[in-house]
Amino acid sequence: MTLAVGAYLFLIAFALAHLEIQIEGPHGWAAKLPTWRWDSPGVRRWLGKPVTGYHVWLMTVILLLLHVPQFYGGSWEREADLLAMFFLLAVTWDVLWFGCNRHFGMARFRKGEVWWFPTWTLGVPRPYLMMIVLSVAAALAPALWTGEWVSRALRWGLVCSELLALTMVAIAIRSRVPRYGDAALPIAERIKPE
Repeated sequence: MTLAVGAYLFLIAFALAHLEIQIEGPHGWAAKLPTWRWDSPGVRRWLGKPVTGYHVWLMTVILLLLHVPQFYGGSWEREADLLAMFFLLAVTWDVLWFGCNRHFGMARFRKGEVWWFPTWTLGVPRPYLMMIVLSVAAALAPALWTGEWVSRALRWGLVCSELLALTMVAIAIRSRVPRYGDAALPIAERIKPE
């Protein structure tokens, strides 16, 4: 994983976040979408939210697309890198959804404001921490047989740091754009009388 990979992952996350903002608007976790939902006390206990057809199929498409390189000379090391990137991508894209969504913003990104993330640790939704741990585990797994612990950890850390920096820049820029300037608002709301 290199700086180019980190920048490319950021672009994918940015595009996915904006696609989902256009699809979901103010209603996160597909709350108003015509999709199937698997919601039971067991699902809520384990995941904290319902499983939706929208998210199952979206994640499936992303995983399939990320795995295209495996058809051009696959390896277990590449598979580990792809899974590590997928978990980082998911966290980045979700944070960008909040930061770039005019209906939320980072001010509302906290426990109690986001119903589909009922459990938080260290100021972030607990699933984010789980995905970061899974990403690290996937990135380091090949070191079990290659012994390249340091180089794999450094590459993962570089991509993670780059994603964090680019996400912070994107959210900072978005926070400076007036909310009434969004093209998604009706024309009457965009035109302010003097």
